[in-house]
Amino acid sequence: MAKDKDYIKMIHTERWLKLRRAKLTATPLCERCSEEGRTSAATEVHHVKPVEDGLTFREKERLMFDYHNLRALCHDCHVRTHVEMGRSGKKQARKRAKEHLQRFIDKFMK
Repeated sequence: MAKDKDYIKMIHTERWLKLRRAKLTATPLCERCSEEGRTSAATEVHHVKPVEDGLTFREKERLMFDYHNLRALCHDCHVRTHVEMGRSGKKQARKRAKEHLQRFIDKFMK
């Protein structure tokens, strides 16, 4: 689970729960499994472009609630997707934090 305080705040809103429900209702089967020739129920919603990539709350909010930034996945595909994205483990978290800081500096300090 993400550690970003803005993400944690937004993931517990009624707005997110409604959007999540809408995505899973519209796409009840795992999109990745379907692409790979399998059939599994979608139980989780994945943000294609991670919410934490946003530098400001407004950018994070846009990523969080953009229906077109979502994929309906089964749990196994969701875990595999995050592993493939390099979004698992402490080493990757430190790397993402360093990259995020550099993007912030580039955007607001130069």
